[in-house]
Amino acid sequence: RLPASARPAAGSLAGSAFGAGAAMLAGAAVGSCRRSRANGSKASTAVVRRARGGAKDYYEILGVSRNANEKDIKASFRKLARQWHPDVNKEPGAQEKFQDIAKAYEVLGDAQKRQRFDQFGEEGVRGGGGPDMSQMNLDDLLGDVFSQFFSGGRGGMGGMGGQQQQQRRNPRGPQKGSDLQCDVDIPFETACFGGEVPVNVRREEPCGDCSGKGMKAGQENKTCRQCNGQGVVMQVMQTPIGVMQTQQVCPTCQGACIDPSALCGGCRGKGTKPEVKKVSVKVPAGCASGNQLRVRGEGDKGSKGGPSGDLYIAVKAADSKEFTREGFDIYTESEISAWDAMLGTQVVVNTIDGNAEIKVPVGTQPETRMRIRNRGVPKLGKQGQRGDHYVTVKVVVPRTLTAKQAELVRELKASNEKVVFAS
Repeated sequence: RLPASARPAAGSLAGSAFGAGAAMLAGAAVGSCRRSRANGSKASTAVVRRARGGAKDYYEILGVSRNANEKDIKASFRKLARQWHPDVNKEPGAQEKFQDIAKAYEVLGDAQKRQRFDQFGEEGVRGGGGPDMSQMNLDDLLGDVFSQFFSGGRGGMGGMGGQQQQQRRNPRGPQKGSDLQCDVDIPFETACFGGEVPVNVRREEPCGDCSGKGMKAGQENKTCRQCNGQGVVMQVMQTPIGVMQTQQVCPTCQGACIDPSALCGGCRGKGTKPEVKKVSVKVPAGCASGNQLRVRGEGDKGSKGGPSGDLYIAVKAADSKEFTREGFDIYTESEISAWDAMLGTQVVVNTIDGNAEIKVPVGTQPETRMRIRNRGVPKLGKQGQRGDHYVTVKVVVPRTLTAKQAELVRELKASNEKVVFAS
């Protein structure tokens, strides 16, 4: 390893390598390295170590060896990106760590940059100014970020490949309306047997001033003059390693491709305006709290002729003062006298769809639960099937007795008849 005094200063190396004599110095360095390899491995090692005298070792940052192939480098970058991206890692210093990882991949993921780094170290790739991937969505980053930012064919580095037109969503074309969701209280009877419920929905409706087109009459084809209707503008910068070409949203039209003077004043070019509309929601029989209903086409209206979104209704079924509902079954209580419990009787019970008569057998005990089949709530999505109605018998014991009643009870108690009590 050469002593520090013998190493060229960063500024002098960068200035000489990438100034007027860049090609000459690069050729001399490569030639020197090749000649050293021909004369012996020790000299070759000395040249390489001197060339890698930069402050950061990108191979070490990515955790790969110096002879790692493109697949290994990409796999290591993806793993580290998931670990250190600011969206998922909130530790102090995570963003700086991720920026180092992104810079390391920017260099090692590009064959020409990697070659310069191997020869000249960090100074050989300084000044390029790659994209700030810490501001990117992690899913996008791990998707096609490699081809978008580091391949030469997408307008990234000038001089490393022809620029290709990226496919972008046309902001002037039809746009689908957004889906909406709201909570709706459904009456108890409607939830059981179905029906229609009116719901007031605040949603986007087509603008009446421009008929939903978003532009003033007669100016539908007036495009933005700064970006020529592309929605983006290109910036070209001369850097020490070549021409850097970047793309950003047009500051004049904000990517809409339309001249701002042609936009409709009522909706500001959106094509829709918020309004409150009454929507009739059809509720199927058997709905319960927690169910979600979908009403197609009743969400935000699409702009510029686009399709409408959907409306999602989160059901909140109201309670009943008389009935208790559990799933598709109904529960009520019915009071009978002690005499009727002993002797048996007929009781009329009110169900959710009318009265029903049940037979109380002799010797019915308190809290006995009796079932009336198929008189509960219709089962959602199962035509012709219903739950059951359960009646809990409440035996009422008289608090006071007349003299004659008390005498009769005492006679019954003293009688020789054998009374069987429930256990």
